Amino acid sequence: MKLPSAVSHDEPWDLLVVGGGTAGIVGAKTAARLGARVLLVERERTGGDCLWTGCVPSKALLAAADVAASARGAHRFGIAVEEVSVDFAKVMDHVRTAIQHIAPVDSLEALEKASVCVRTATARFTGPDSAEIDGTTLRFRQALVATGASPAIPSIPGLSDVDYLTSDTVWGLSELPADLVVLGGGSIGCELGQAFARLGSTVCVVEGASGARPCPSRGRRRPLRRLRSRQDRAHRLGVRGASPPERAAGAVLPPPGGRRTSATHR
Repeated sequence: MKLPSAVSHDEPWDLLVVGGGTAGIVGAKTAARLGARVLLVERERTGGDCLWTGCVPSKALLAAADVAASARGAHRFGIAVEEVSVDFAKVMDHVRTAIQHIAPVDSLEALEKASVCVRTATARFTGPDSAEIDGTTLRFRQALVATGASPAIPSIPGLSDVDYLTSDTVWGLSELPADLVVLGGGSIGCELGQAFARLGSTVCVVEGASGARPCPSRGRRRPLRRLRSRQDRAHRLGVRGASPPERAAGAVLPPPGGRRTSATHR
């Protein structure tokens, strides 16, 4: 979208929003609804992590995995399901369909309809009330910085030598991993670990703390541990991943104590 002529003039924007993810979109729409002149700058695509690599795809994957797990456990209700077959390519089609269903809500067109001016560009602050948008200088009264985050890559020797996945790139998989090592037992690691385990992967979640951390309450971890123990998932708690000494067939992580964990994906 071409910036209106007011951008290069003295009249400042009431609100400059940098980042078109969930926080930026909500902030921009709310301010516009209250009558503010709002400019949102996003250098890639609106929707952010939640739409493209976080909430929406992860919950769609978990929903498919839950169906598979329920089918395997149907015998508890007197229903015989002889074999559960997972077509992972179709599972990922389901995930992409969920994204496409939600995408219009966070689209550039939806923002403009809400009276938010959107620019696909890179913003650089040049002063307390000024910024440069791809060479164009503008002024603003308030700014909201909502640039999001990216996966933290642990400093494990040898990790850079293997073709590892992150919570951003895992959605490009077209085949179900036979074995998967998940480094990190937080909410994202636990969600992905549970989903892939229920779909048929052998999953090992490695967490450096003494317990997995899907929620802040220590007391709520016990039932989560019991749930994990019923889902054929191995958990190594209180260990740190070491360098993978063998890389021909996949990664091998030997945590303290000498036990090794092999994987085709990590």
